Amino acid sequence: MNRSINILLIFFSFPAFAFIICVAFDIHFFNIPIAELPFKFHIFIGIATLLLLLIIRRSVSRWVGVGMTRKPERFLWSTPVSEPRKKQVRLFLMMEALLALFAMITVFLLTMEAWPVAVVYGIMFLDQILFLAIAQGWFRVGVTHKAVVVADREVRLLFFSGLRRIETHQQTLYFEYIEDLQLFFPVNCIPEGKYDEFRTALEERVNRDRVFFSEGFKALN
Repeated sequence: MNRSINILLIFFSFPAFAFIICVAFDIHFFNIPIAELPFKFHIFIGIATLLLLLIIRRSVSRWVGVGMTRKPERFLWSTPVSEPRKKQVRLFLMMEALLALFAMITVFLLTMEAWPVAVVYGIMFLDQILFLAIAQGWFRVGVTHKAVVVADREVRLLFFSGLRRIETHQQTLYFEYIEDLQLFFPVNCIPEGKYDEFRTALEERVNRDRVFFSEGFKALN
């Protein structure tokens, strides 16, 4: 979810900045003076609203996800995310926050008319900082009756229904399902020394006659 929304944020940010630049430098497009458009503020509001909806969607998904893992008693088995993974997540969150801050400052420097868009990037920056400051202690991997839950920078639900194969490849744990569906998460989400417990929890929840564990997965320890 986090990855797809980030892609959408980047996708819509390009035309947004193109329009802001046209307004800031009075660029004509098809002989139309963009800076003199009577409804350009409404376009800024529309862009800001779209970006804000994407940010809210991402934020709600993150906070709800880590909120699920705050109570370990909800799980059959759970463990905090490993320290190496937490370091990676902190780095990603800081990079996203800095990009949002840079985007906000850039918009203000280009033109104050685009302040709604700048405000939205400011909200994105604050959301990243708050999540980084508050939620780190809630990052966990857990096994429920129906799924594996991984909650850190984003939330991943890997259900047992339809599961056919579990294998590792290049530090990634893959869950392969019928109809060629494949879900995955980084192996280092699970702390070293907890792999046996995780594997045992999975064996208790899946039908071993139908779900294949690869040798790479069984070798994790």
